[in-house]
Amino acid sequence: MSSGRIEKKAVRPWNTPGLAYLGAFLGIALATAHHIHHVNIGDLSENNAVVHIFGELFAATSAGALLLGIVSEMRNRLVRRGD
Repeated sequence: MSSGRIEKKAVRPWNTPGLAYLGAFLGIALATAHHIHHVNIGDLSENNAVVHIFGELFAATSAGALLLGIVSEMRNRLVRRGD
């Protein structure tokens, strides 16, 4: 028989470095899709295409990693504070 009490489940912390890697890969995928779109419509600048592509690729990768890393760390801190 149950005692009528609800047991609190242990909440595991999220893997912040793993989510940062996932964010980086999502940033790479989004930047790649963006550049493929520019190539398909013929809107890629010719004089500094390499600088443009790698600059946006670096920015999207960094932003994705930072975004998911920060979200994971904030969630982990909120869960710890709630214990």
